[in-house]
Amino acid sequence: MSDQTTSTWHFLLLVGLCGILYFPYLGNTPFFDKGEPREALAVQDIVQRGEWLFPLKRATAIPSKPPLFHWSAALVAKVTGKLDETTIRFPSALYATLGVLFVYVLGRKLYGGTIGLLAGAILATTMVYSDQALSARVDMTLCVFVTLSLIVFYALYRGFLTHSLWYFALYALVGIGTLAKGPLGILLPGLVIAGFLAVKRKWDLILKFAFHPGVIITLLLAVGWYGMAFTRGGEGFVDRQLLQENLKRFFGGSGHSHPVYYYFSYLFSLGLPWSLFLPFMLWDVFQRGARGDDDRLFFKSWFLVMFVFFSLSAGKRPVYLLPLYPPLALLLAAWVYHHGVSTGARLILYRIVSCVAALTGALLLVITIGAIWNHEPGWFFGPIAGLLKPKDRANLLVVQDALDTFGAVFTAVAFLSAVLWLALGRAFWLGKIRQAALLLVFIGVSLGFISRAIVIPVIATSKSYRDFVMNMERRIGPETVVYLFGEFNSDPVVFYHGKVIEPLERPLAEVAAKIGVGKDYLIMPEQTWKELEQIRPALPPPLLHSEGKGAEGDAPLVLVQINLS
Repeated sequence: MSDQTTSTWHFLLLVGLCGILYFPYLGNTPFFDKGEPREALAVQDIVQRGEWLFPLKRATAIPSKPPLFHWSAALVAKVTGKLDETTIRFPSALYATLGVLFVYVLGRKLYGGTIGLLAGAILATTMVYSDQALSARVDMTLCVFVTLSLIVFYALYRGFLTHSLWYFALYALVGIGTLAKGPLGILLPGLVIAGFLAVKRKWDLILKFAFHPGVIITLLLAVGWYGMAFTRGGEGFVDRQLLQENLKRFFGGSGHSHPVYYYFSYLFSLGLPWSLFLPFMLWDVFQRGARGDDDRLFFKSWFLVMFVFFSLSAGKRPVYLLPLYPPLALLLAAWVYHHGVSTGARLILYRIVSCVAALTGALLLVITIGAIWNHEPGWFFGPIAGLLKPKDRANLLVVQDALDTFGAVFTAVAFLSAVLWLALGRAFWLGKIRQAALLLVFIGVSLGFISRAIVIPVIATSKSYRDFVMNMERRIGPETVVYLFGEFNSDPVVFYHGKVIEPLERPLAEVAAKIGVGKDYLIMPEQTWKELEQIRPALPPPLLHSEGKGAEGDAPLVLVQINLS
């Protein structure tokens, strides 16, 4: 086949892989955490009020992030005529797919089509990347624009792109990246580029990129939007989006504070299932020194600069490491492809990993045989439940019930996973790293199915308020006034209700006296309801109870009637 035909097939394979991993699950779960409904409210504001420049939460609250993700989701909603979990999550899946293809293009140019294809597959199936591809949050949007900015820079550096317009495209991408998550869109690619060129002692190139006329495009896009947003949001905007989300987050005082070594364990846990290779690859790549060939040096600089930057930041969340995995995917793909026959101490280490993989496969095989024997796919949770705390035991039983409803489907997937893990153990035992890499791609797909089609939907249902709000909508009229009362994360309630719900700021005793027959309704946590019952024991029972218990699992809701006239 010609190179063009091969490239087309590789593109189709990667698009198909992303299609299997991401798009079928976009609407599979309701919003159930704190982050997704928070961003969904900003999208809702654009769709309902047409506020594209400076979307707000609940039409009043300043969002914590710039609007690039919200614009993307609102555009999808406008095109499809729907505003739901699928349309709001769709941009993340689309951007993730584009990121995989960008990595393939660079890998193909540097190392050939096979390595590029493997790099794209590694990135697509890496746990944190595939998780964020299904998340209605801004992190994947930032990751892809930072990745594309660095790919264009390196293509310019290597001479793959020669037209002067590509320089302006680079600065446009950096500017657009700032609209994804603020100054990080400039800072991350800027630090990587400066670090790489400093190691290469290319001081002239540092000056060239720093003072290129294209910088004006970046400033127009970034400073232009921030300037207009400041005129709309004033000091509240500056405090929320610039001070709290950036300066305070980096230097401390804005939450999520963790020690400098916090990310070392997450680097591997978020990189599953490819973390089985990661220690070996990092050892081989970095033991060759800081310098070396330009390609490896650039990817090492990309990884190290970002890892050090996020480690030095006082505010830390695991998902911040997302932009590190594109360079790791390229380094890992090249390492796998050029890996020779293993002998000696290295083969012994591989065989230790082999035992772990074989043990995982054997455990899955036991689960499969037990499911066939007992006709209960979730049978294995029984012995585990007794070892857990009551709260964790309850969650486990919910998942067990869901597995039982999947029946033969879960059993078949468990058996296939067992075969894959046992084959992976054999590949590691023999030191066949390329074969192990191919098996990990399939394992990544099977893990995605188990988590997104079985486990996460059950957890989401146990926490989401969607069904509660839908039941409320069927009970009350469209013009009925609803209020919020008590302390709980009400963002998902407001989103699913589809319009702003005002909080009721009144003393408990006054509210308790007014509950009963009336034309208005009140949503509150069960705990608040119990406090009202202590004040007035003869209260009529709530009209609705929520099965969902909120993001933290501790705030089930009730709906009551109240007479506020």
